[in-house]
Amino acid sequence: MLRKLVALSAATAMSASGLVLAGTTPAAASTGFGCDYPKVCFYLTAKDWGARKPTASYQQITEDFQILGVRSRNAYAVHNARVDDAALLLFSDGTQECVESGGTWFHDEFGVKYKVVGVRIADEADCGVLLGTDH
Repeated sequence: MLRKLVALSAATAMSASGLVLAGTTPAAASTGFGCDYPKVCFYLTAKDWGARKPTASYQQITEDFQILGVRSRNAYAVHNARVDDAALLLFSDGTQECVESGGTWFHDEFGVKYKVVGVRIADEADCGVLLGTDH
């Protein structure tokens, strides 16, 4: 028992001093939606969303839209796990929608059928600025 306490005290002291103990890793920052920082995650179906299993993710900040692949095009949901960056979604009809940091977009099954075809991750947190609606 005493040996365990000594080992635990030594480990705590080493950990507090900034040393990383063998066998330990920092916790990954996860949103709870299966989407880790700094990604924008796509869920192809409602089942994927419910299981919290993204089918694709993007994380590169770009000036232009990235065309989505088969595992993200026409997605059911998109979650933005980034902290200070918004994600612009491009739809097949040319319209755009912005997903703020920590935000989620869902395909509206009962309304207009938006088909998401592109994503642009911007180094800007304010969707109003990106969409030109912030005056």
